[in-house]
Amino acid sequence: MDDDNNTEELLPAERRQQLVDWFKSNQAGTSQDLARMFGISVSTIRRDLDLLASEGLVKRTHGGAVSIRSRATYEPSTDLARRTALEEKQGIVREALRFIEPDQALLIDTGAVICHLLAEEIASLDIPLTIITNDLHVAQVLTYKPNIKLIVPGGACRFGSFSLLGEPGLSFLADIRCDLFFMSAAAIDEQCVSETLLELVQLKRAMIAAANRVILMADSSRFMERALHKTAAIDAIDTIITDEGLAREQIDKFPSPGPQFITALMS
Repeated sequence: MDDDNNTEELLPAERRQQLVDWFKSNQAGTSQDLARMFGISVSTIRRDLDLLASEGLVKRTHGGAVSIRSRATYEPSTDLARRTALEEKQGIVREALRFIEPDQALLIDTGAVICHLLAEEIASLDIPLTIITNDLHVAQVLTYKPNIKLIVPGGACRFGSFSLLGEPGLSFLADIRCDLFFMSAAAIDEQCVSETLLELVQLKRAMIAAANRVILMADSSRFMERALHKTAAIDAIDTIITDEGLAREQIDKFPSPGPQFITALMS
């Protein structure tokens, strides 16, 4: 829709209040979806989101916005996560690829769209790699790749996700030593990385212990938040790759020495 005729009778302040109310019960939305929902143009919704972000009511992403509220137990659906901060996630994945070299053994985390995007990029590489993952989507993407030795430690599939949790995966990972662990997280603050599900925390801890270097991939909307279960102290992370939405003053709150921060630029 190219004009605002459907809502011309609605004052901008009233429309923005409706947006604030919508974000109280929804974690994230894309500009396109919100424009369609409110019957206004994408350019108008972007201006609204910019204003709300300047007032600290939402966090802006390149493709929309996320609400500012506790992530203690909230988990977005895979479909919503695939449409939220997509360009930021793609930029982060491009930076992550720079760490991959031939003949490395890589652990790829489970339960996050950014790991799926990484797997899709790795699938196009023509170098020998060993990939270990407990994510069924990642495994499917990397199946039938002659240059990739694929290992899936196993476990019980969590309903509604691609994650295999528990045994025998945990015992298998205890005896594995890998070059890199590409990790995701529900929430990150200056003290720790955290998740909403205890079984997922147990798996991630085993992967951290198995890796020579831990690389955390997370878009800026996940920072300065804390989920229900602590996964690891922030000093367990070697490198954090995020996007330009994480302000310098927020990065400065992290301990020094601490993780190396890499800011991915969007193409």
